[in-house]
Amino acid sequence: MTLRVGCCITPHGFGHAARTAAILAAIGRQMDIEPVLCTTVPRWFFADSLSMPFSYHPSATDIGLVQKNSLVEDLPATLQALDGLYPLSEKRIERAAEIFKDCGCILCDIAPLGIAAARRLGVPSVLIENFTWDWIYEGYLDQEKGFLPYIEYLQLLYRQADYHLQTIPICHRSPGAVPIAPVSRVRKMDRAEIRRLLAIDEQAGVVLMTMGGIGGDAYDTSLLQRAGEYVFLFAGQEKSLPASGNIRFLPRECGIFHPDLIGASDLVVGKVGYSTLAEVYAAGVPWAYISRKSFPESRVLVDFIRQNHMGAEVSADDVHNGSWLDQLPDLVNMQSNNKERENGADGAADFIIDRVL
Repeated sequence: MTLRVGCCITPHGFGHAARTAAILAAIGRQMDIEPVLCTTVPRWFFADSLSMPFSYHPSATDIGLVQKNSLVEDLPATLQALDGLYPLSEKRIERAAEIFKDCGCILCDIAPLGIAAARRLGVPSVLIENFTWDWIYEGYLDQEKGFLPYIEYLQLLYRQADYHLQTIPICHRSPGAVPIAPVSRVRKMDRAEIRRLLAIDEQAGVVLMTMGGIGGDAYDTSLLQRAGEYVFLFAGQEKSLPASGNIRFLPRECGIFHPDLIGASDLVVGKVGYSTLAEVYAAGVPWAYISRKSFPESRVLVDFIRQNHMGAEVSADDVHNGSWLDQLPDLVNMQSNNKERENGADGAADFIIDRVL
């Protein structure tokens, strides 16, 4: 019998969706499930990440932070958006409950709407997080006191979760929550297969640029021509662009799984975020990381990166003006710790199967 598993996922970036997909895939390796996904993260992302059938309901679940770009938050716009969502209306909760009505449980990463819907349906909810939005908003109170009522409201909602998993690196440990190792999606293809697919010589140095909102068409790629011994892959482009010398542009729906791109690279360059951290950590590839100084989670992730000798910090300005290329040989040759690592997706799946389903 196939069990339906509800998932209420924040659309703030793809990291929360990647974490949920990794856990669903791990559950699916042990039992037959049909994920029921409620989020505005695009459907193609889950089609890339999941091998089992799923149902997809594009619906606003959460706000998170409104971004001016991939590195800068818009706090006034965030407060305005929060005002339009919270407190959750009866209509919104009922709509979510209708989506999840035949589910055995609801996984929430980190949209609290799923917790409210689970309570309405009388099914267990599982909060999965390495931070919650109330903790994030507390970091901005000195700039915007308007976050306070939303912090208090969200704390109330999050406390109503039946089960609570916290994935390492954890921003704020909660009493009674179960700690889980870093969660990453499992690669599908090996390094040699991906390089053959992209027509890249096995001996070539490959640098994966995964910059969030900084797309390849907005980056002065002529700067990279002087590093002709390397091939630069720009992942997550809005549209497909022709290859230019040693530069390849990969659209979001290119058919190549992002963890496979990481595994096929000699260096990853990109902003600090949970899914990139977890997937770089699993692959053991050196990382030239860009910290988001103003985002509270970033400090915790950077501490983890440093403790585990995963790479070196570069600034967004240096990446944009090309000065980071002077460090490129040293960055590629960094000794990353590539020992076999536990994937927390399996631990989360075991907990959910044994305790929840």
